[in-house]
Amino acid sequence: MLIPTTYPMFRVKPFATLLFFLLITTGLFAQTITATNATPADQQAIEKAVRTLFDSMRAADTAIACSVIAPNFRIVVLVQNPAQQTGTRETTRNQFLNQIASKPPQTLDERYWGGQVQIDGDLASFWCQYAFFNAGKFSHCGTDVFQLYRSPQGWKIVNLTYNIRKEGCDMKAIPAK
Repeated sequence: MLIPTTYPMFRVKPFATLLFFLLITTGLFAQTITATNATPADQQAIEKAVRTLFDSMRAADTAIACSVIAPNFRIVVLVQNPAQQTGTRETTRNQFLNQIASKPPQTLDERYWGGQVQIDGDLASFWCQYAFFNAGKFSHCGTDVFQLYRSPQGWKIVNLTYNIRKEGCDMKAIPAK
């Protein structure tokens, strides 16, 4: 089929389409490469930061907590109102540290399992199941999702989001203290 030369847009269209396709696929390829630069050492360091946070809660030690949380750390809890609609409640870094400091050691005991790490450069997430015990008594379970960033001092937790379940908890999966 011949394209009339009086319509120059028909000659530009195939070039523009090819250029658009190349730009899109190049961007996808670049994102794939960036997301695969995680090392086993990074994965271990990320999980260690989460474990250290839980250890700090158990020990009621805010200095240990501060070693792994960012200055702008926050917690977002998914909560349900009486109409069973999901909303959020936020806890600041200082509120969290005050909660830790106000409890005797061994009061706040969070245990996790099934951790999954995802890393893209200096950004990481850690997703896990957890069970929470308060003063030795089972309280609830749910899912924790941590966002971390690589700082000059190592991986820091900047955000923790979690949900709470009182039923349907896999009690057999909960690791020992």
